[in-house]
Amino acid sequence: MDYKKKLSSLIGYIKGIDWYIPAVIFAIAVFLWMYGAFTGIWPTDNNSYNSFALQAESWLSGRLDLGQNYEWLELAIYNDKYYVSFPPFPSYVLLPFALFFGANTPDNIINSVVTVIGAVYAYRLCVGILGKERKSMAYLFTMLLYLGSNTMFFIANGWVWFMAQNFSFTLTIMSVYYAYRGASGRSLFFWACAVGCRPFQIIYLPVLAALMIMTWKKQDSNFNMINKIKSSWYTAIPCVLVAVSYFTLNYARFGSIFEFGHNYLPEFTRTEEGQFNLVYLKDNLSNMFRLPELVKDTGMMNFFTSDGIAFWLISPIIILFVISIIYRAFYKRDMMLVLGIMIFVLLMVHIIILCLHRTLGGWHFGNRYTCDTLPTVLFGTLICMPRGERFKPVVCSVFIFGFALNILGTICTYNHWI
Repeated sequence: MDYKKKLSSLIGYIKGIDWYIPAVIFAIAVFLWMYGAFTGIWPTDNNSYNSFALQAESWLSGRLDLGQNYEWLELAIYNDKYYVSFPPFPSYVLLPFALFFGANTPDNIINSVVTVIGAVYAYRLCVGILGKERKSMAYLFTMLLYLGSNTMFFIANGWVWFMAQNFSFTLTIMSVYYAYRGASGRSLFFWACAVGCRPFQIIYLPVLAALMIMTWKKQDSNFNMINKIKSSWYTAIPCVLVAVSYFTLNYARFGSIFEFGHNYLPEFTRTEEGQFNLVYLKDNLSNMFRLPELVKDTGMMNFFTSDGIAFWLISPIIILFVISIIYRAFYKRDMMLVLGIMIFVLLMVHIIILCLHRTLGGWHFGNRYTCDTLPTVLFGTLICMPRGERFKPVVCSVFIFGFALNILGTICTYNHWI
């Protein structure tokens, strides 16, 4: 009898599992295997571009600078000392690993785990918005975000540039997820962590605030913002502490609470225009929309492995986002449309800011910097798109296009075939 009860309990447990979550993890694992099989770069490989690990090791040794130059890394030079030029949050995560591994932390494995966490949270966000009865659509959108977009390029390994962006991507998704649930403390904390990886994620705070307020109003018909602040102000403490840690570290290294080091990279200090300047806007904005060009001699197309190509082509979820906003504007003018338009405006602001930067990402396939917009673009698409199954073939078609373009482009670029 006990055996039958245990068996019945096990069957009930198995039936209760959301098998799409293991499917998400499996899909990421399959991609990483395909990438490794064609490039020879595996999650178990050592990371030569390990700036964050070197920084964590230096901190544990009681030193803020790296103590020496590493010529193959992008390092800030300030007062004749060498510093990591990227925002510091990934080094926070690597600190416990550096205790055991020194500078040889398993960055590629860590990056893969962070990818899986982000993908699972993306799926949970999709289910929360679309409903449990539409889990297949939630899974499809998760795959579109991770394997049908330019996201694919930076989840492939833990090189310093890509680790920072992947951490930010996951943390932004988590922040949006918790904002949607009205969990202000966790949302603001993960948002602050994301800013410590990619500073321009700061511009999405209005989306998080609007989303939390909408959720609180649904939960409480007598909602009052002043009373909410009075009763929940302490939930913002973790966010504030993270921000204070950035300010303190920046000031200790560079004498400014807002300077994390990028302005002291040689490539920016050697130019009169510096890191950001209006003179970069015209050419960069043109590159944001340029299409691949046919090379007459070979019949192949040039995908420009520096300074980007059309951001909407390489991450076609953005096309779905625009279509969804247009649909919502015609058929259902409500607060979701307002929130979608807010996200679209911030997307454009983000693009303009990126175009003021001296480069659009250096060597890579696609338009990597613009991927920072995709977590909120996903959310905007989900809340504005048509309900029902009629939209599914469109999403499937966009996913197939995005996956084919990015898997080929990613592998070809890492192999230096293009």
